[in-house]
Amino acid sequence: MERHNIDLKDIRLDGLVLDIGGGGEGVISRHVGGSVVSIDKIKAELEESPNVGIKIVMDATDMQFLDDTFDNANCFFSLMYMSDEDMEKVLQETFRILKRGGCLWIWDAIIPPSSGEDSFVIQLAIQIKNEIITTDYGVGWKNPFKGQSMRNIIDLCEKTGFAIAESSENEQSFFVKAVKT
Repeated sequence: MERHNIDLKDIRLDGLVLDIGGGGEGVISRHVGGSVVSIDKIKAELEESPNVGIKIVMDATDMQFLDDTFDNANCFFSLMYMSDEDMEKVLQETFRILKRGGCLWIWDAIIPPSSGEDSFVIQLAIQIKNEIITTDYGVGWKNPFKGQSMRNIIDLCEKTGFAIAESSENEQSFFVKAVKT
């Protein structure tokens, strides 16, 4: 399997940015810098991420932030680790904590329905500023698993109240930019 390229170098996330599932490689905190608040419910994931911005152990289904706090939020290959029920809660919470006009930026994998394999893996080469981060993201398939597509994520965003400003997909991943109107 060859690495899939994600180019973030022209993506600007201004103001206060919430990075949901921001542990591990800390891609968004490395790209944006000190105005990022990274949350992850797994402490070890945050501990291994770069020491940029603020890191908080928190479950995104029940965020402890006040309403209308953040200018931008993102889910960078983090929805793939959530159940459908948790995804909906995370999107509801994200809508609540974003300011009016704030954007939710989503990059994630297109995951086919389970077909007998134990797991799904996507290999990435991520361009940020002057650096390329290579990493793999993988999940174990829960049987039966119906898959993950851009369409089902857009449907959840719209159900939550977001307006879709932009979306694109290719054979391995998708991007959605949703706005709190």
